[in-house]
Amino acid sequence: MSVSETIKTNLSYGKEIVESGIEGAAEARKTALESAENADMVTAAAQESWQAAALGAMVGAILGVVADDRKPVRGVIAGGLLGLAAGFAGSFAWKTRPLTGAMAREAGRRIGAVRDEHWLAENPVNYG
Repeated sequence: MSVSETIKTNLSYGKEIVESGIEGAAEARKTALESAENADMVTAAAQESWQAAALGAMVGAILGVVADDRKPVRGVIAGGLLGLAAGFAGSFAWKTRPLTGAMAREAGRRIGAVRDEHWLAENPVNYG
C-alpha cells in the first residue's frame, strides 16, 4: 500500500470516528433533553450560573489588581473578565453534568463500535 493510499485510508477512518462520536452525542442530547426531568436543565443552569460568574468577576478583579502593579485598571478589567468567564463556565458545566455525561457515554460507545468494526476488518477472525 502506498503512502497516499495509507493517508487516505487513515483520514477516512478518522472522519468515520469523528462522525460517529458527533452522532452519538447528538442522539444522547436529544434523548436527554426530551425527558421531562431534564427539559429545562440548560435554561435553569444558565440562569443559576450568574451568581458564580459574579463571584468569579470579583475574585478576578481583586487578583488582577494584585497581579498588575503598573496598570491596575487593566488588571481589574482583565481579571474581572477572566473570572466572570471561569465562574460562569464552571457553574454551567457542573449544573449540566447529567447531560454532558450522557453525551460523552453515547459518543464513546459509538466510537468504540466503529473502532471494533475497523479492527475486525483489518484482522479477520477465521474459525475453521
